[in-house]
Amino acid sequence: MTFQDHLRTLAEQAISPIPAGEAEDIYVISFFIDNERDDPRQPTLTIGYNTEAQFQRTIANASDEAEARWNYAFWLQNELTVIGDLTRDPDGATARHRWISDLGLWYDEPARAEDWTTTVGPVAAKIEANFNQACVHLARELHDDGVIKSVIGKPVPVVLHELEYYEGIARRTEAANPPGLADEFTTWVRTG
Repeated sequence: MTFQDHLRTLAEQAISPIPAGEAEDIYVISFFIDNERDDPRQPTLTIGYNTEAQFQRTIANASDEAEARWNYAFWLQNELTVIGDLTRDPDGATARHRWISDLGLWYDEPARAEDWTTTVGPVAAKIEANFNQACVHLARELHDDGVIKSVIGKPVPVVLHELEYYEGIARRTEAANPPGLADEFTTWVRTG
C-alpha cells in the first residue's frame, strides 16, 4: 500500500463512523499537520472536526466570532486519527518513511549543527511541501468522491492547518476544497 493509499484508508475509517446526530452539527473538518518530535522527517496528519455547538460555547472566550469559528485553539481538539504517528499508526509511519525515501528525501541527522541550514533545511522543506500536497490531494479526493458529503450530509470545508495561520495555509486550504467552500476561513486568515 502506498502512503497516499494509507492516508486515504485511515481518513475514511476516521470520518465514516461519525454519528449522524453529531455530523449534522459539523461545519469544518480539521487536517492538522505537525511533525512528531519536531522532526521534519516525521510529519503527521491529525483529523478532527468542529461543531456549531462548540463554536457557540467558545465565542465569549475569543476576540471575536471569526476567531472562535476558525482558530483551532477554540475547536474540540478531537483526534479521530493521527496518521503517521510512530505509536498510534506504526504502519503509517513505516509507509511514510518508505515514501520519503522513494522521493529521495530521507536523511540522517547531521553530525554538525551548521549542516542543518546548508544541507538538511532545504531537504526538510521539500518533505514538508510534499506532505502538504499529499494532504491537499487527500482532501480533494474525499470531496470529489463524495465521502465528506455522504458522512456529514453536506459539503464542509477541510482546513489544512498548523498551530499558526499564514498565507500558505489559506492557499493549501483553497486547493483542498471545491471553489468557494473555504472562502470564509481563507478570508479570516488573510484579514486577521
